[in-house]
Amino acid sequence: VLPPQIPTLIGMTFVVALSSSLDVAAIELELKRPLDYNHELSTVGLSNCVSGLSGGYTGSYIFSQSIFSLRAGIRSRLSGYVLAVTEAIIVVLPVNVLKYVPLFFFGSLLVMICVDLVVEWLWEVRLKMSRAEYSVSIATFVLIMILGVEWGILAGIGVHVAFDRVLGLDMGGTNANAAAADTGGAPITAASNAEGDIGMAELEVDPL
Repeated sequence: VLPPQIPTLIGMTFVVALSSSLDVAAIELELKRPLDYNHELSTVGLSNCVSGLSGGYTGSYIFSQSIFSLRAGIRSRLSGYVLAVTEAIIVVLPVNVLKYVPLFFFGSLLVMICVDLVVEWLWEVRLKMSRAEYSVSIATFVLIMILGVEWGILAGIGVHVAFDRVLGLDMGGTNANAAAADTGGAPITAASNAEGDIGMAELEVDPL
């Protein structure tokens, strides 16, 4: 049973790592300061290990809720705890709460999320990336549509490596530091990432 699942396991690892990185990037844009990607991805990995061992789904950060909380002026972790307790209560209830929610609600929600992600990460993001980075994003999207999630992401990583290592194109590091210099900020380094770290405890289910 396990050998046929190995490509899926590898693909899910890349999917969760990529989606979590995009979530952290979205929160960085809202905070206007860098975060520690290694710490955040380690948190997601540990959470997914616990979820997998207990029969749960893979997941990543709910960046929309984090941004909503930031814009509402919430700086306490209490909101995350309240969300976790509420979801735990729904899980242990003997009544299937979702059975009373109309199916069209879930369908429309998925459509809204898909459209929003396509517009944000395939169109609006073009102004926040170098041309090489944007080309990799578009190429990865097309490859996923053609090859499927697992092989499409692997092919997209190959395109990124080719652009960065073989062709020597600008993959964002130079632009990020240049933008920081223009705004009077410090260059983005590993040290500044560590200093800008914040904890994010909430997770979203990603049942792929």
